[in-house]
Amino acid sequence: MAALDLRVLVSGIPAGTVHQDERGLMTFSYDAGYQGPPLSLSMPVSNRIYGSDVLRPYLFGLLPDSELQRRAIGRELGASANNPVTLLAHIGLDCPGAVQLCPPDRMDEALSRDDDRRELTDHEVSLRLKVVRDEPEASWMGLEERWSLGGNQGKFALAEEDGHWFECHGAAPTTHILKNGVVGFRLQALNEYVCMRTAERCGVAAAHVDYRFFEDEPALIVERYDRLRDAAGKVVRLHQEDLCQALSVMPDSKYAEDGGPAARDVLRLLAQTAHSKLNLLLFSQQLFYNALVGAPDAHAKNYSVLLGMGRNAGLAPMYDVASGLAYENLRRRARLAMSIGGENRVGRIGAGALKRYVGGGDPSLAALLDRAGLTLTSCRALMTDLAQEIPVAMGEVFEESAGLPGADELREHLLEPVADNCRRTLALL
Repeated sequence: MAALDLRVLVSGIPAGTVHQDERGLMTFSYDAGYQGPPLSLSMPVSNRIYGSDVLRPYLFGLLPDSELQRRAIGRELGASANNPVTLLAHIGLDCPGAVQLCPPDRMDEALSRDDDRRELTDHEVSLRLKVVRDEPEASWMGLEERWSLGGNQGKFALAEEDGHWFECHGAAPTTHILKNGVVGFRLQALNEYVCMRTAERCGVAAAHVDYRFFEDEPALIVERYDRLRDAAGKVVRLHQEDLCQALSVMPDSKYAEDGGPAARDVLRLLAQTAHSKLNLLLFSQQLFYNALVGAPDAHAKNYSVLLGMGRNAGLAPMYDVASGLAYENLRRRARLAMSIGGENRVGRIGAGALKRYVGGGDPSLAALLDRAGLTLTSCRALMTDLAQEIPVAMGEVFEESAGLPGADELREHLLEPVADNCRRTLALL
């Protein structure tokens, strides 16, 4: 294996270098004069050299979780699916957040703000959606595209402007993520649309979503919260990372039952941020919402933070939320990816679980959370408010979505199980 260097940019500013030696060992070091945000909360800006223990989980977090998808990309690019450095050398110019990685000889391309895009017809978008649905081993990206998305679900990224859709080449930033649902779960993309719009209506910070058809292919369209437009209309990247990256956990260990981050790990991490009180409240709100709608996939990779200088970090809007209660097999044994106070059974979370969540039996965690204002009383009030609001808000979203194909069918399978879970939770509080 040849040694390989990748230059790392954060928000368009050169930040440091990833080095992989002939044995495959990787390190990261910041440039001597760099004074911007950290690449990750796990790698504070300093003069130390960071090794594989923190760097490898961070880099894998920028790539698809699915090894099938990584293999497909690797086949097209002549790179190993399990070597994040070689993969990102090809597709690291438009990653989640504001980080960009590229070989030193492509720095000019990375620093360029030129929009190298090609407009797509609805037919071309529909063909991509069909590939995502029918061919899980396809790479689902164009030959000139250089974006990368984390996660296990088939999806792709495009830029949208004035109702037109564009594939992005080189370092041109994408603005939206398109996906058509998890195979094997009927109307799953519409399910996610309803749950995300319900969250917005309940006051939970969530990525904005839309649902439409490209010809006969349905698509959930997620507006990227890590992209904004500046005063001149240019797309600006916002620096962020998911909580597996922040806690140096490999994506394949994202579930708490597999040794991944538990709620207490997240609480301790957020308690150390500059805006700890707000972050703890927002995380609790998102975690409780997932529990009440019976979302089975709210693991640590599905929570993220937006990064500023030092320990300035803010919890990102919620994303990738769909209820498992619409599906009989999941409803019978409904479990949460991240437990609340050790309780992961949907419909069993009550006052005892909330007491443990805020540190009952763990004096050091209890003291940490108490100083930040996260108490049993505040958590009970938060859970109560959400349990009362969700059934009403979801009903309103279904009313607004009545014209969408499949909405009435989904309502029959989803609304009452969610409402019943909210009633059971209220009775336990």
